[in-house]
Amino acid sequence: MLFRAKLVFFGAATLLNTFVMADLFTPSDLIQLPRPGAPVTSPSGALAVYAQSAYNITDDKTVRSLYLLNVESNTVEELTKPSYDVSDNDPFFLDDKRIAYFHHHADSEVDQLYVLDLSDRDAPYQLTDFPIDFGNVKYNSKQQLLAFSAAVYPDKNTLEGTLEKDKFIKENKKDTAMVYDELMVRHWDDFVHEKKNNIFVVNLAIDDKKYKVASEPINLLKDTKLISPGFPLGDASGYDFSSNGEQIAFLSKITTRDNAWETSAHIYLVPTNGKSEPVAINSDIPAASSGPHFTSSGLLTYLQMYVPKYEADRNRITVYNPETEERKIIAESWDYSPGSIVSSPDAKTLYVTAEEQGRSKIFSIDIDTEDIKTLTTDNYVSSVSVLPSGNLLYGSSSMQHPVAPYLLDVSTNDIKALAIEKGLEDKLKSIEFSQPEDIRFIGAKDEEVHGWYLKPAQFEEGKKYPVAFLIHGGPQGAWGDSWSTRWNPQVYTGAGYAVVAINFHGSTGYGQAFTDSIGKNWGNYPFHDLEIGLDYVLDKFDYLDRDRVAGLGASYGGYMVNWLNGHSKKFKVLVNHDGVFSTTQVYYTTDELYFAEKEFGGSPINPEDREGFEKWSPSNFVQNWSTPTLLIHGKPFSLYINTS
Repeated sequence: MLFRAKLVFFGAATLLNTFVMADLFTPSDLIQLPRPGAPVTSPSGALAVYAQSAYNITDDKTVRSLYLLNVESNTVEELTKPSYDVSDNDPFFLDDKRIAYFHHHADSEVDQLYVLDLSDRDAPYQLTDFPIDFGNVKYNSKQQLLAFSAAVYPDKNTLEGTLEKDKFIKENKKDTAMVYDELMVRHWDDFVHEKKNNIFVVNLAIDDKKYKVASEPINLLKDTKLISPGFPLGDASGYDFSSNGEQIAFLSKITTRDNAWETSAHIYLVPTNGKSEPVAINSDIPAASSGPHFTSSGLLTYLQMYVPKYEADRNRITVYNPETEERKIIAESWDYSPGSIVSSPDAKTLYVTAEEQGRSKIFSIDIDTEDIKTLTTDNYVSSVSVLPSGNLLYGSSSMQHPVAPYLLDVSTNDIKALAIEKGLEDKLKSIEFSQPEDIRFIGAKDEEVHGWYLKPAQFEEGKKYPVAFLIHGGPQGAWGDSWSTRWNPQVYTGAGYAVVAINFHGSTGYGQAFTDSIGKNWGNYPFHDLEIGLDYVLDKFDYLDRDRVAGLGASYGGYMVNWLNGHSKKFKVLVNHDGVFSTTQVYYTTDELYFAEKEFGGSPINPEDREGFEKWSPSNFVQNWSTPTLLIHGKPFSLYINTS
């Protein structure tokens, strides 16, 4: 179909398609589209480096290589060559001229850090030679101190000691049995292992113009039973260097026997010389915390929840003074839940990301006055770096493109789209993506509910279109104007469907009361929001075919698919991915007991609490099922394969 010119400000250029035939977006496109990572800036802020991967469906192989973004000239160049034989990932700057990154090749037993000198790009050299796998690297240039995590045995908590025990087990253990005497036994998609993540530091030095490892690694968590980054989803955002490099603040979930019933995770401080044990600064709060970040002045900021057992409580911005040991909550009355914190060079302003109305935005907060300003309004910000100038380099995606870099001038609030790799840019130019539209209606509790609507690609007047009605998981999550490599609305629009994605009661980004309202109401308010929202869209757009509506959801979305099957006749077909059939059964099979107890008001072991589970269990309404359903299940242990 021919369509008129559309302008999308993206990358270094404006993408312009004028009366040309655009391609439809397919599942094959989704999995093969290059996937850029977040840009990591140089100390001067003039450059940024990132990794980008691309999968080839014919060869069934992936390439992963590095790209260099020149912020000043707004150009991107290939830094390492894409190849099936080697891969490069997780780059960061050691100084303005040298970049360290993980390099993998066919003979790698352990992927090591290599260094590429921008003045001699043909001669990268190996920096580390550690004996076991490691990752989550951070670097403090003032101390020339490299921090990383590695999984080690409690009784062999050095890198060499862990390798030695690994070899002993491989040579002597003839079975695959594992013994557990406490929960958790497994979490998310893996069983809990004997080896635990610890944070190590090691000194670097420059010799003959090359960086080298100059000391033995120090395990900062040695003999503490603490785990950081957390298993299995923790990453480098769980710890941070102080600006002088003398301390590390890190996050660690409780390891007591009740850890499967609790979300409690605390922030610890530990000196990088390893001469004293870590000290918790918020162990008096039995709830989750996250995102430690040091300001240039030495203050420690982090995010703190207060409700026990609850993963979706509001994050409060907390400032801790290590010298006085005083804590202070910033912007206490702000009704949004930040996801990350960075700070200005003068340590007077915090920059946080938070969801609001289906977007993830950057907000500035004055530490002294607590004044809040909205700096971005569109799309979905996923990473923010502060440049020496005070300006922000950030990564942001939308339903029309993956993560791309942007430069924000904090003095004028002007935003400049930066360049992306040419292959990705060309591919995006060739596809007709549907434009997401905001929809709003009055749903349950007589409250406004927000969602998204996308027309079918290559829309034709007078034609009737089927509807893909997408239901998000969580349940405390949200459909955002962001790119997804999993539930991507554009795959459905490219297949000729209109897409409806509603952020029902329980969704995040609409105030804490809205998020909390789903508790003990799984089949109540969200169900009514979805039913009302579907009717609203079908009435609003007369080209939609009421007799061809497909309901699709994963996790809680899969639960709701089963619930709809027992309570609604609006759907021609349903798709349940990793869903819930019996809420009671989920309690007995899940690894996250705190989740079920918080959501349904107790444990079904107790007769007085069982009603809360049975009331909202789809299994109790299976006699009403009549809609054909496709069942898909993967490997999350939180929702085991027999729970859908």
